[in-house]
Parts: sequence; structure tokens; C-alpha cells
Amino acid sequence: MKLLHFISLLLSLCINGQNYTTQWYNMDNGLPQNSIKDIVKDKYGFIWLSMEGRVLRYDGSNFVQYNNFKLKNLSFGDFYGNIKKDSISVFNISEKKVLLISRRRPDVIAANNTFEYGGALKSKIYKRIVRNNITARYISYYINSYYVQLDEGKYYFENNNIVYVDKKSKKRTLVADGFSYDRLKRIFVHGEYVLISDPVRKKIIQLYRGILSEIEAPSIYTEPETRMYWQQISGQVFMIYHGKIYRSEYSGGKLKLTFLLEYKDIDKDISGAMYYDETARKLYIGSSINGLKILSLSDFSVSRKNLSYQDEVCYAATSYGDNSVLTQEGIKYSRNTSERLFFAPQSYDKRYIFEDNEGNLIYRENNSIHVRYKNTRFTKYDSIAFKDKEIDGLYKNGDLYIASIVDKNQFYLYLFSHDNLKKIERIIPCEDNIDAVFRYDKDLLYLGSSGGIYVYSLPLKRMIKQIGKGLPVKQIIRTKDGNTWFTTYNRGIYLIKAQKVVRVPSDKNNFLANAHYLLEDQHSNLWISSDNGLFKVNKNTLLQYMKTMKGVITYYRYTKKQGLLNNEFNGSANPCAHKLKDGQFVFPSMEGFVFFNPENVKTYYPKSESIYLERARIKGKMIQLNNKLFLECGYKNAELYIDIPYYSDLENIYLQAKLSDNEDGSWITIKNDKTFRLANIDPGNYTLCVRFLSSETGKFVYKTIPVEVEAYFYQTVLFKILIAGIAVFIVLGIVQMRTNFLRLKNKALKNTLLHKDKELLETNNKLKNESDYQKKLVESISHDITTPVKFIALLSQELNQSVDLKTQKKYFDSIYKTSEQLYKFTLSLKEYTELYKQGNTTDEECSIYDLIETKRLLFEEIAARKNTFIYNFCDHQLKSRLNKNILLAVFHNIIDNAVKNTSDGEITIKSGSTESHIEISITDTGGGMSDEQRVYYSELFKTKGSEHMVFKNYGLGLHMVVQLMMKINSEMTFHRNTPKGTIIKILIKI
Repeated sequence: MKLLHFISLLLSLCINGQNYTTQWYNMDNGLPQNSIKDIVKDKYGFIWLSMEGRVLRYDGSNFVQYNNFKLKNLSFGDFYGNIKKDSISVFNISEKKVLLISRRRPDVIAANNTFEYGGALKSKIYKRIVRNNITARYISYYINSYYVQLDEGKYYFENNNIVYVDKKSKKRTLVADGFSYDRLKRIFVHGEYVLISDPVRKKIIQLYRGILSEIEAPSIYTEPETRMYWQQISGQVFMIYHGKIYRSEYSGGKLKLTFLLEYKDIDKDISGAMYYDETARKLYIGSSINGLKILSLSDFSVSRKNLSYQDEVCYAATSYGDNSVLTQEGIKYSRNTSERLFFAPQSYDKRYIFEDNEGNLIYRENNSIHVRYKNTRFTKYDSIAFKDKEIDGLYKNGDLYIASIVDKNQFYLYLFSHDNLKKIERIIPCEDNIDAVFRYDKDLLYLGSSGGIYVYSLPLKRMIKQIGKGLPVKQIIRTKDGNTWFTTYNRGIYLIKAQKVVRVPSDKNNFLANAHYLLEDQHSNLWISSDNGLFKVNKNTLLQYMKTMKGVITYYRYTKKQGLLNNEFNGSANPCAHKLKDGQFVFPSMEGFVFFNPENVKTYYPKSESIYLERARIKGKMIQLNNKLFLECGYKNAELYIDIPYYSDLENIYLQAKLSDNEDGSWITIKNDKTFRLANIDPGNYTLCVRFLSSETGKFVYKTIPVEVEAYFYQTVLFKILIAGIAVFIVLGIVQMRTNFLRLKNKALKNTLLHKDKELLETNNKLKNESDYQKKLVESISHDITTPVKFIALLSQELNQSVDLKTQKKYFDSIYKTSEQLYKFTLSLKEYTELYKQGNTTDEECSIYDLIETKRLLFEEIAARKNTFIYNFCDHQLKSRLNKNILLAVFHNIIDNAVKNTSDGEITIKSGSTESHIEISITDTGGGMSDEQRVYYSELFKTKGSEHMVFKNYGLGLHMVVQLMMKINSEMTFHRNTPKGTIIKILIKI
């Protein structure tokens, strides 16, 4: 057993820290092909890739492909030119034209000396060297001379000689002889210095202004196994040695190397191109067969124990030394390594651990308190158990040692006598289980529970108040300014001010609802661990925002994209975060401990001028914009591309846009495709505003572009006003003409009565009924057209008062639909006048559904105005030979009454049939008829005759309906609808 312990103590895990993350693009996820010839970054910040048949532009999120060039051969190769002058060129094979990349897009131009690729002179074939990698081949049977072009001259490598030609004087100087082509594989350039590695002599040959010399350099430069990469347009030189990638720099006549990262597969992927983006700290590796790999250097290091059959989930640990933490399993975690200090089985209880004043480890295991003694190198320990009690948590605050105990569903806190865990000084009963203990001052303890924070007074020996009642507390933290904060389970972060809690605004995705712990760095930045990433926010900015609630509070979120192995951190433990003596912060996660120095962790934001609104896709065609987006009438959708060269997490810059014709409007978050879509926009002039966060101070950069949507002629305001005027005039004209007609007819009837006294005496009863009919007819017509005309008048008034085009269109549409139905109704007024004279039946069958639908359409807009819906569920096959004008009058009045008395409800019309009757049920959810009204109208059918009717003040419409129903030997019944409203059933005899 001792031998096993000894072997375990000697076991060192030595895990290399994760110092970069990898993104891989190929034909399966964004690239049109896997072959990449060259990589360069232009002055605007966009990455360009040279490929077979096309060039690609990369902005950190998306690839934009350019391949529609009028060239015979599209096999593009190396990039040439000058980045600072916004002039990047790329040649293809056997072409006299060149592709020039300038102002963020490529164009084909005629080749000239500025873009010299190579050529033939005096029967010799020349080829320019602008890039050197491990796959470069320098052959003599086809190429007579290779040359390197610099600002001050050219170096020609021909006939095993090196010749320098000065740019100004054109003087040719023989620099060296006996120089074979195969030595060009080890050539690279720094500025005006051409350098050639000599592995045999362990020297670096230097060529400067036609003078050859030798200089010393680190041994990696001259190792035979070192592979080098040089690109002239970017000026970058890399040395690759056994998978380790170094960046070469030349200063003061000396070469020096800077280690970037170790990438074991570099020998497989370097066959294409390399580019290091120093600003974003990303290394781009283009392969001729595997596509593009982006290696992002990380400021985080995740330390794991890497033991077989054991998980990497980490919770509590205690600081150990200046730069490491120690867990109860005996594993010491440092930034790049882990090491076992003592043997202990894998713990299933990882949430609580601390050191006592002697440096002994105190932790919970198997419902006991274990004390591992420092003076035995933690190999010996004692256990303290509490019979029939459950130990739920262990805490140390200053000189207080505390245990949370559960005894038969009762909760207690045991306070021990300093580090004597066998001597209990005080037992504090608690209402809830305690998950966090924080000593606020010498007299007060803050006890975090599932029901809030209980404040316990040590001198008074009792709970004196409760803070944040109902909040499930996870951790309680105090920052340097004395403020006290606490995190909760899925309820966010809170600040305690004047014994009251103030909720801290969450991030836009609400990931901070389940925040764990926060640490404050030297610059007052809060680093907050959560279930989904690590967040950074300036404390002073946050407090100012909480005080004024003005502006926008922004969080910077770090995830796996920035080097974490897992986005989920752990926090329901004590302690669950550490500030080490060397300045490092340590947070436990689901996959190891995350180490980082907050002073070195970078935040990335685009430059304020790095936003371009110059591309759009309309009707499937890509167009270039010239400071304005114009959409022709009839367009269906358009896409505006927001080009920002940004190579970190897009969520951290809060990229948003809004389209408005005034200052109002809500911001829309732009997704990773950086596309703003416009669909079904009303004609008019708008302004599209785009904004993004450009610094940690919370400053937003805004970019606007005008948007014009062309209108059809019938969409103009003048046309709409004209149509509305015509519609109103027609309606008023129809009403006036009908009124005049009725007046003339009444006058004629009165004259006839005066001249035919004798006939009146003989037909007294008939004329009396005729007079009643005329009176009822006028009342019926007035009754039936009042609601639509009133509705049109109301809409016309609101139309006159509205200035919003969308609202006006809505009012015009309602006026049009109602006027159309009212017009159709007036066409049938002639038949209305003959209702009481016409026969009950006709030879032509009419559809019950069509009759109901006619009236539903008339009242649809009026009902919609009252937020009421009319549903016609009548049988399409149900037909009747009864007089359709009588049925229309009956349906009109009943539906009219239902619409008048129903708001925020619905009117449902159904049908059914038996051998003897057709039953039509009209149900509304309005105010409903009173019991007295239902009895009254039901009694009218029992009297069977208008001469016995007693016209109460319930309205004339239903009286007319009752008479018409009697005329066709049919009936109506009235019922109460549940929970409110009325059901009227029309029973029509077949």
C-alpha cells in the first residue's frame, strides 16, 4: 500500500495548456473548393483567398465569392502589389490581364510593369519569386532566371549566379557565383534584405543593395529540418520546426523569432499558404487539398488531470502556492500542467474545501468532514462524523468555521471553535437550507438560502432580518468598493443597496440568469462565470447604468471560440473562483480549471470606420450601391449586406439595424450572415441605420444609408384621396337619390288617397295594411342602411385625422369594402319595396350559404372595427325555393343586431335541416337579449297576426322580421347563449 502511495505521489500529469482554437473551412461548410493558393489581408481588414477559378473575400463570418471574370484562364496564383496603396494583384496562367483588388472588390485590368509577373526577354524565361513555402519548386529546364524584386533593385538567380540590378542606375553587379537553384527553397526577405539559410555552414547569407555578407541567427534558422514560409506582399516570414511555428523578425541587423503556437499537423497543411493576423491573433493556413484552417491564439488555459476513467468536472479547490489550486483528490492544477500531490480516490463530493490556519485541508467526503494534515504532505487524515445527521456544506469566513447540517428535514448551522471541528460553539436553527455563508462584518452573517438572505446577529444570537425574500441564493460576493452582490439559481445577479436588492441587468441572451461567481480585476472589470460562457463588464459602467438606466449596458462574452474547452462553468461550490498571488484568475468548469490573467485577456472590436453598406441582392441579382438603396415598385424582397471585417464573436459587438422614416423604430439584432432583409415595405423614403459596439467604453458607431421604395400610381396619397372622395360621393348620391325617390312616392300615394275617397272606404283594411307597410318599409330601409353609412362616416372622419400611410390604407380598404357591399344592398332595394306583396316562393332555388355570405360581407368590416369576427358555417348544399328577398331581409336584420351588440367577440352562423324544416342558428357573444325581450318576441309568434301586436320600444327591425317570418309560415326562437350573448334560431318550413 505504501508503495502504491509512493508511486502515486511521483505521478506527474503534465498536460499542455490549450493555447489555440481551430476553425476548419472546406467544401462542406463554406468554401467552393478545397484548394487555396495564397492568402492576404487588404488595408480595409478583409482576408482574400486565391483559388482555382475564383478569389474569395472573408470578413470573419462569411465568404464572398468573385468568379465572373472575362478571362480565358481562371487559375489564380500568388498575390502581388502593395497593401498600403490598396493595390493587390493576382495573375493567372498565360494571361496578359491581371486581377486588381482595390476598394474591397476585384476588377480585371491590363497588365503593366507595375504588376510584373514574369515573361521572356532575349529568349529567356523569367519568373518572379514573391512567396516561398515547403512545396515550392525551382527548376532550370524551363525557367532560365528567377528574380526577387525589391523597392531599390532586383536580384536575379541565373546560371548559378546571383546578379543585382540597381533600380535607379540599372547597373548590374555580380554578387555571387556557384549558387544553385535548389538553395532558393531556403530564401526569405525582410524589407530590402534578402536572406538565405545555409544549413551546412550554419550561417545566414544576407544580400543588401548588391552586397553579400553573413550574419548570426538562432539555430532554428539553419536547422535542416526547419521549413520556412515567406510572403512578400505581407512581409511575413515563418519558421516551422517540428510542429512549432515561429514568426521571424529582422531589426537592427539581427534576426529574432517569436513563438506563436505548436501545431503538429502543420507539415500536412502548409502546402498552400500562411498568413498571421496580428490584430486578431489568428493564423490562417491554406492547404492545396484540405481547405482553410484558422488557428486562434487563446488567452485562456484549461488545465485537466487527464486520468483514465475519470471525468474532468471541477468544482471547489483551494489556492496552493502562487500559481495553482489544489483539490481534495490531491490534484494540483497549474496554468499548463496538473500534478498529483497525494493519493485520494475520485471524489463524488467536490463542492466544499478550504484550508485551516495550519494549512490543513478541510473537505466533505461520505457525509464526514475530512482533515488532511499538511505536515504529512496530506497523506494522513482524520474524519469527523455527525451521527444521524447530513453534512450539506462547509464554509470558512475569517476565523469562523461553519457547517450546514440537515437533521430530519430541519436545517442548522454549526459554528465551531476556530479550527477544532470537534467542538461546537453554537448551533443556529434555520428555516431553509443554507447554500452560502458570508461574514458581512464582525457582528453580522449573511446566510444565503433558497428563500433569500437571512441576516444573523452574532451578539444577539438571532435572525434580525431577511433580504431578497424568495430569491434562491447561490453565492455572496463583496467587491473592492464595499458593494455586496449575490448570484442566484436562474434568477440573475443582484446588488444589495441599503438592505434592499437591485437586479443587475442581464445580457441580451439572458445567459447571466444562471451566473455563478464574479471576480474584480485591477481595472474594476467584473469577470462573471455562468452556465454559458465567461462574461466581462466594467463595474463602474454597470453601476452608473443601474443608477440612471440610460444608454445600453454591454457584456463581452468569452466562449469556446476564445479557447475554452467547455462553455459551462460551475458555481454551486465553495470556493468556486480564485485570485492567485501571481495575478491569475481561476474558474472551475465542466472540463477542467480555466486559468487566465485578466491583464492579458484581450477584447476585440472593429474599427469605427470598418463598416460598409455597399452590396445588396435584389430580385436574385447582386448589385453595388452608391450611397443609396433604391427598390423599384413591385419588388418582393431585398437583402442588404453589412460588411464588417471582424474576426471574433459577432455577438460581442451588438450589431443591430433598424429601418424607419422617423427617429422611432426598434433595433433588430443582425445574425452571423450580416444581412438585413427588406420585404413588403410600403412605398416611401426611409433611413436604414446600422450600429455596432466599437470599444469597451460602450461607444456605438452608427452608419446610415437612405432607402427609397418606389410606389405604383395607385399607391400614391393623391390617388387614394381621389378614390376616397369618389366613394363617399357615390354613397351619398345613392342615399340621396333613394331618399328623394321615397319622398316622391309617398307624395304620390297621399295624392291618390285624396282623390279616391270612395275606393278607400271600400278597401279600408287593405289601404291600412298598405300604409303600415310603407311605414315599416321606410323604417326598415333606414334601419338597414344606418349601420353601414354610420360606419363609413366614422371611418371618413378618422381618415381625415390620420397622417400615417399604413393607417390611411387600412381606412381606405375598409371604406371600399363596406361601400361595395352597401352598393350591392341598394341594388336590391327595389325588391325590398315589394317584400309584403311578393309571393312566398319562387321557381328558382337559392343557396342559404350564399344569402348568409352576402350579409356577412356587408357587415364584416363593421364587425372587425369592433374586434368581432363573423363566421359562416352554413351548408353549401342547402337550398330553398322561398323568396330570397324575404330571407335576405330577415338575415340582414338579425346579423345587424348581432353586430351592434357584440364587441371583442364572434358571431357564428350555422345551418341544419330535417324533413320538414331548415334550421339556421345565429349565435353572438354580445350583451344578449333580456328575458323580457325573449318572452316578448316569442309571444308574437303565438298571436299569429299583426293586428294583435303590441309594439314595445324594442326596435322596429325585429317586428318587421317577425311579420316576414309569419308571411312565409316560418318561426323564430330566442335563446340565451352561454356565457353571454343570444342564439336566434330561424325555422323555415320546406
